[in-house]
Amino acid sequence: MKFRKDLPKYLESDVLIRFEDCDPFGHLNNGRYIDYFFNAREDQLREQYEFDVYAHIKQSGNAWVVASNQIAYLREVKFMEWVTVRTSLMHYDASNLYTEYLMLHKETGAVLAILWSRFAYVNMKKGQRAEHAPELMDFYGSVAIAGEGKPDVYFEERVKELKSVLVTL
Repeated sequence: MKFRKDLPKYLESDVLIRFEDCDPFGHLNNGRYIDYFFNAREDQLREQYEFDVYAHIKQSGNAWVVASNQIAYLREVKFMEWVTVRTSLMHYDASNLYTEYLMLHKETGAVLAILWSRFAYVNMKKGQRAEHAPELMDFYGSVAIAGEGKPDVYFEERVKELKSVLVTL
């Protein structure tokens, strides 16, 4: 598996919020945010990094499973609204990935929601943690925002930072 060295650290894609994903008030259902974030990230990895998660799982026998999520809803998101989903790999270690997802108002860039996820790398047959191969570690090193190791900031601090830069709609 070879990766280019000039890959962007932030990946973005525009997404239309669908009616069936909204509550009776026309707001995106809180349980659906994660689906929008994860689907965007999967598409971004394939399209912008040429990395197919499912092909990797099939080839290696290892997969990333969600170990934890932290989410904050900063502004309402309504049906038929276009949003931009920006994702990044913040940190990584031998068997974990720490990712950040931002949902942004497409026109103003205001932050609508933030999600932090930790993914554990697991051997599917054994059901035990696996370690990332050296080529994956090199890839992570080229695209991670903060590099190897665990986040040095708390989620609540990041949310506070984002709230301080909110754009009035």
